[in-house]
Amino acid sequence: MSEVLTTGSAPAKDESASPIWLPWLYRAAGLAALALSAAGLYWSARLARADWLFLTGKSAAIQEAIRLAPGGNPEYYIGWAQVEPDRAVEISERGAALNPINSSLRIEVGLAAESKGDVRKAEASFIEAMRLDTSFAPRSVLSDLYFQLHDTEKFWPVAKAALAISYGDVADEFRKCWALSSDPQTILEKAMPDRPDVLRKYLNFLLNEQHLDAAGPVADRLLAHPDEASTEALLNYCDHLLAAGRDAQALAVWNSLSKDKLIAYPKLEAGAEGLPVNGDFRMPNLGMGFDWHVSAPDGIYMDQAGKPPALMLSFSGKQPESTEILSQYVPLLPGRDYVLSARYRVAGIGAESGLICLLMSAKGKDLLNGQGLLPGGEDGEMTHEIPFQTPDKITFARLVFAYRRMLGTMRIEGSLTLRKFSLTLAPEDGQ
Repeated sequence: MSEVLTTGSAPAKDESASPIWLPWLYRAAGLAALALSAAGLYWSARLARADWLFLTGKSAAIQEAIRLAPGGNPEYYIGWAQVEPDRAVEISERGAALNPINSSLRIEVGLAAESKGDVRKAEASFIEAMRLDTSFAPRSVLSDLYFQLHDTEKFWPVAKAALAISYGDVADEFRKCWALSSDPQTILEKAMPDRPDVLRKYLNFLLNEQHLDAAGPVADRLLAHPDEASTEALLNYCDHLLAAGRDAQALAVWNSLSKDKLIAYPKLEAGAEGLPVNGDFRMPNLGMGFDWHVSAPDGIYMDQAGKPPALMLSFSGKQPESTEILSQYVPLLPGRDYVLSARYRVAGIGAESGLICLLMSAKGKDLLNGQGLLPGGEDGEMTHEIPFQTPDKITFARLVFAYRRMLGTMRIEGSLTLRKFSLTLAPEDGQ
């Protein structure tokens, strides 16, 4: 049997088989990744050592840190200049040359030059820092330079530019303004930007510094463009006016806040209904302006709660023998008959409670003539009415609710629920 030979095409190539060089490619990629990882670890370690050297605070170590950190770390140069103040200008300029857009180094050059008496270089460096950086810092240091030089012509526009982009506490800028001028109008016009948050800070600054007259135009600016964020500062101004006896001005501020619905109370005026403000304790207490001012003496605990809301007070028996608890300024009409009414409930408090209402004039006279004692000892809710007459020319008084231990009694222990105070104007004859 003859052998048959079959002829045809060569066997098909296996397309799924990897080229012989592919494993070498993978290996090369792995080696490259390893090299990159090693390089990363090297630079991480190098930079970490540079940071450690910098933190030692020694000149030679900081210079070594600069050598290890490529590109000239600005922080290192600033630290080096501070360690070697005699060379601070040279060092800061070297850092600035390596970091031409870094404003912090330009500021350091300026500060170092200023300390050496080189005013021209300091000014030029701060101006360059301002060009590089639109933030507060370079403008603040430049305004400080002009302040030190008493150069008011250059100071005012730079101070105003600094405050226009300021943040945080800027009381130092305000102090510089007042050190250069005692004229509030000059300061307001030349240094204060029309920026509500700066005006709020400035208003509080003036009040803290006892510049009450200067605070008025600032408050007027805020009231001209009222916003909720300004309410607290304006109520603070209202409190200072009341403390100074400027009742009419305080009332105008309060009513302006009311008109713009920045406080949840209607317009306040003598003889109107709804006095005292928040007399039924339904509203969350502002603690400012013409709302209740609450004292917190030791031994008396209070809470505004319940339905309907009321002011709950608990007396521990360890409270002071004489102390104010609540107070509020109220507008009054002169030469008129009024009735002050208090609705309340006591528990565990005897008839001689020592709880008393006072209506104090600016001269320290109690318009209730000592008749404001609220008796305790009875169960259930009580209403106590106190008629009185206002003297001629009076326009405001301070309503006070207080505790005064009565002679021959122990300090009270128990609870008091204050439901409502009301101040009612009696009708005039023939009305």
